[in-house]
Amino acid sequence: MAIALGFRRLLLLLAGVAAIQHLPRSARAGDPDILTDFVLPPGADPAQINGTFFTYTRLIGGLAGDDTAGKFTVSKATAAEFPALLGQSVSFAALVYEPGTVNPLHIHPRASELLVVVQGPLLVGLVDGGAVHTAALEAGDAFVFPKGMMHWQLNNGSGVARAFSAFGSASPGTVALPAALFETGIDDAVLERSFRTDEATVEELKHDLQPAPAPEPAPAPPSSSSAAIGGGGGRALAAALVCVVGAAFSLVL
Repeated sequence: MAIALGFRRLLLLLAGVAAIQHLPRSARAGDPDILTDFVLPPGADPAQINGTFFTYTRLIGGLAGDDTAGKFTVSKATAAEFPALLGQSVSFAALVYEPGTVNPLHIHPRASELLVVVQGPLLVGLVDGGAVHTAALEAGDAFVFPKGMMHWQLNNGSGVARAFSAFGSASPGTVALPAALFETGIDDAVLERSFRTDEATVEELKHDLQPAPAPEPAPAPPSSSSAAIGGGGGRALAAALVCVVGAAFSLVL
């Protein structure tokens, strides 16, 4: 009974992400062309611009700390953190995957992503319509995720994995699909009827996606741009989903 319930919940999630996968194709966007070499922030004095404006020093600093242990952590350098990138159609991210952690199923609606592994191994995958493409990457390997395609990364090894990602937009955007389905306040009745399931299953999925309570973290510097995902049922559910998505995806298409 427990196995059947778990499999039903898995198929429900797969059906949801399969449906959402087709939406970004009509909603993709990109950076506008600019008429100057670079864009100054509002109110900035061009005479005061120097090398500091074009320098970002906080990409790696946000990845350290006790609060990141056992989690997937990402530190970004996008236009939001690094204004010099405005209009440049490029951004960057540093990613650290503790053993057993996952960068959950997500899309970048405004950019393709080129991921380079600097410490592996790392399992990656993307969904192209009805096909799932996966690869086991080692240090030095690169993998491209085309714009708007659902994808993930999973560290199923015993050591820490690290990677860097370059994006073809200063503001690539990220839509995490589990959160988009079950953490945005969509009415339970809509989810029940959309996925032909019951209220108990929807509520259990929402509960599983909630992070486990954690100790109060130390105050972070205002300049920090890192985020961590991990712990609790959400991580376990996402990891299990990734492990079997290749085998089960054909069942929901």
